[in-house]
Amino acid sequence: MRSTSPPQLPIIILISLLFGALGFSYSFLGLLDYHQVIRPLEVFRILTVQEIGGHFVFGFLVGLPSKNLSIALLTGLMALTIDADHFLNISGIHIQGRIDHSIPFAISSAIIIGIAAIFISNTKILQSNRNKTILSLGYKSKHNEDNNKSNSIFGINIFLQFLLITVAAFLSHIAYDVFVDDRARFPIFAPFSFTQYLIPQIFALPIELVGILIIYAYYTHLKQHSYQPL
Repeated sequence: MRSTSPPQLPIIILISLLFGALGFSYSFLGLLDYHQVIRPLEVFRILTVQEIGGHFVFGFLVGLPSKNLSIALLTGLMALTIDADHFLNISGIHIQGRIDHSIPFAISSAIIIGIAAIFISNTKILQSNRNKTILSLGYKSKHNEDNNKSNSIFGINIFLQFLLITVAAFLSHIAYDVFVDDRARFPIFAPFSFTQYLIPQIFALPIELVGILIIYAYYTHLKQHSYQPL
């Protein structure tokens, strides 16, 4: 497994925090639900060693098929930061604490993280090539056209990679919630519907397996196109 070099850690933390910020922001949509009075969660029930460690381990395991420690750390941390949606509920605001444990959030956040990853990677490339930039003043050579095509493919692969990483991390979080709670309920269609649906405990490991297979399939079949350095 590839090791994580120090320059990669800020990027891992940045993307993880962005994912948490998206979850926190998404939780405000819970204010649209006027028909339920939700009991605030207890801080010490959420911030326990078992809760934090369990989510990280499930997320870390999902990233292992990439054979890249950076990716495994990223999925582990993302599986933790998604619980930022609990903060509003903990503060005493009467909304559900799992608003971002929904399919619409999984889709929208994956798209946003994918776009953010393109921006971050382009920034790194620009910095590394700062002294090699040549202003063409509108002239496009065949070499430049080939580079543009390569950059477009590179951008698509970056987007797809981090989109799938986000989905896998999301699934790992749901898997752990279901694994430790035989009555785990989620508003899986929020904010279109705030009805909570029970996911039986027997589905915990299959959900985790789906996340693992997503990462395995990507890094096995599209490894040559993946953005390994993160």
